[in-house]
Amino acid sequence: MFTRNFIILIFVFCLPSISAATVVDGIVLSHNGPVADARVTAYKNAVDMIKGRAAVIARQTKKPGEYHFDLPAGKYFFTARDSKHQFYAYHGRNPIKVHGSRQWLPLFALPARPARCKAGFQGLGGQVIYKGKILRRGSVSVYNTEDVPYRGMGVLTNTIGDNGRFWFNLEPGRYMLFARQRHASSAMGPLKQGDLFCFSAASPITIKPALDCQVDLYCYPRDDIDSFLNAGALDPRAGHERQRRRDSLENTTVAIPGHQAGGRDFAVIAGRITNLANLPVGGLFVSAYSADDQRLFEMYIVRFKSKYMTRSNNQGFFRLELPAGSYYLVARQHMGEAPVSGEYYGLYEGNSNHSIKIGAGEFRTGIQLKVSHIMP
Repeated sequence: MFTRNFIILIFVFCLPSISAATVVDGIVLSHNGPVADARVTAYKNAVDMIKGRAAVIARQTKKPGEYHFDLPAGKYFFTARDSKHQFYAYHGRNPIKVHGSRQWLPLFALPARPARCKAGFQGLGGQVIYKGKILRRGSVSVYNTEDVPYRGMGVLTNTIGDNGRFWFNLEPGRYMLFARQRHASSAMGPLKQGDLFCFSAASPITIKPALDCQVDLYCYPRDDIDSFLNAGALDPRAGHERQRRRDSLENTTVAIPGHQAGGRDFAVIAGRITNLANLPVGGLFVSAYSADDQRLFEMYIVRFKSKYMTRSNNQGFFRLELPAGSYYLVARQHMGEAPVSGEYYGLYEGNSNHSIKIGAGEFRTGIQLKVSHIMP
């Protein structure tokens, strides 16, 4: 009797714990908003992903584009497709480490175009596209299918030409293809917020003797939903941004410039910087200085570096996380000194006091900062 009970206890304690599963929630977005019929899959390894086998399929929620997983801890490749196979999503941080109690993972669905192959010079070429425009700067890397996690130089890495195209002379085989555009001068290293990651639904691409294959790679900006969405697109984050952002920050390593407010009551201010001609201005510092203890804005405060700051991306968008309170928002090119002649500079003009007040957990979008060059 004792032996039987002992065996039962061993069996019970060896069972996987359902409570140990990590909740992975997220949303699949195209440039126009949520992809309502997206099928999100998680694979334990690249071989299963390439062969389309042993997939864990997410449960769709009641809200368009949203999905839900309960996954054991581990690393997974996350992908998504719509029912008509017009869109495909591949997360640029694959394979992603799933751990902790909860994570939030957005997926960016882009056009799913097949490779176009014909008799010709043996190799692989094509173009890289972001929001309908061809990129003319960046790097494209080709990897053998076993070169997981598909980072670094790969088999070959080429720059995107002035005509927006690339080409590789390749031996027959199957290859994964990715492109990256970094705003910084370096061509290597981890992508930062706003940098572009580009993929093709055609991967892996089979190269055969005397076959010329052409592929379109489509891009999304790292950690920057605001830039990814088209103007007027349905933004589903409004009521749930606080919880989702907290889940993402607590359980996922994401490089986000600027100070991250601690605790659960942070607020978010997001908007765009434009010049007097309404053209976006990227690469500017956006700083928030407390207005709670200073009723009037005074120029001397811009000499100091704020605890809460970020930079605008190449489309002029910015996103700032900070505690609840009142703030003066300043956009400029330089930090730690008085504004200088010729520098881009601008102050929030939403009211006569130039301050903006935001509450705990509030997500304020559409903030406009106008900048101009300081006159001599």
